[in-house]
Amino acid sequence: MNQYKHPTPLSFVLDDEKRQLTLIWSDEHESIHSWETLRWACPCAWCAGEGGQPGMLQNKTSLSIEETTLVNIEPVGRYGLTPIWEDGHHTGIFTYEKLRASCECQQCQDKRYFGK
Repeated sequence: MNQYKHPTPLSFVLDDEKRQLTLIWSDEHESIHSWETLRWACPCAWCAGEGGQPGMLQNKTSLSIEETTLVNIEPVGRYGLTPIWEDGHHTGIFTYEKLRASCECQQCQDKRYFGK
């Protein structure tokens, strides 16, 4: 039994052709996340900054193919996932709640923008 009130991912697919991550959730929803969008949203201190200091992403206008190529996903406890990027970066932890809230599927986009 799931002790958390929110859905949890059961599996994932890294689609090299579409350059997107698909997560299958415990409530059967399939969320879609483009690799580039995930990298721009990396929450780690190096990328996003901390203590009032900007992260390295705030000074960039584009990312390299290595920075936006997802090679694996690793679970972090019972609350999140860490993307492993081709450039070696692997310190960003995306909570399940953040991943679910940032789903790029049409249904989730409609719900966020139109309240449907």
